[in-house]
Amino acid sequence: MVKVQLPFTFSVEKMRAELATVRGHEWIAHYNPDDHEGSWSLAALMAPAGMQANIWSCAIPDICSPTPLLERCAYFQTILDQIPIKKSSVRLMKLDSGAVIKEHCDSFGDEEVRIHVPVTTNPEVEFKLEGERVEMEAGSCWFLDFRLPHSVVNHGNGSRTHLVIDAYMNDWLAEKLGMVR
Repeated sequence: MVKVQLPFTFSVEKMRAELATVRGHEWIAHYNPDDHEGSWSLAALMAPAGMQANIWSCAIPDICSPTPLLERCAYFQTILDQIPIKKSSVRLMKLDSGAVIKEHCDSFGDEEVRIHVPVTTNPEVEFKLEGERVEMEAGSCWFLDFRLPHSVVNHGNGSRTHLVIDAYMNDWLAEKLGMVR
């Protein structure tokens, strides 16, 4: 299972209204400048000890908690409540127009997973997983195996922003992915 669209559809209007409340200083440049060209930034919604400045994905169980940003974003919290998995970090990830995330593989443990909920996108965003284009509409919800080679190019005029949930595999998600645990 390389990619699976999960059985959720979220309100694009509500997500974008909350996205508009993210203040300029809450966006932090991606921590690895070698992985991208152009502007790629993150805003933490859940992070270790609720520290909004911590945009790293965290593989340590039980230390992830809401940041002040999530506390004022009730609809994003509603989304997180509907996805019954243990979260290790939750971030908004924004790739500005003209920016590129170079092909790379993320290093996850066997039980770590990543889920994407597109908030803003456009037809000119070229997201590839193992060289195959994956088109994700705003409001949809996806599991993708980011241990595999992937890249993103935003050829469009607007930013592409996703709600990115790092979490731990559980029986619910395994069932949705057609896996036996």
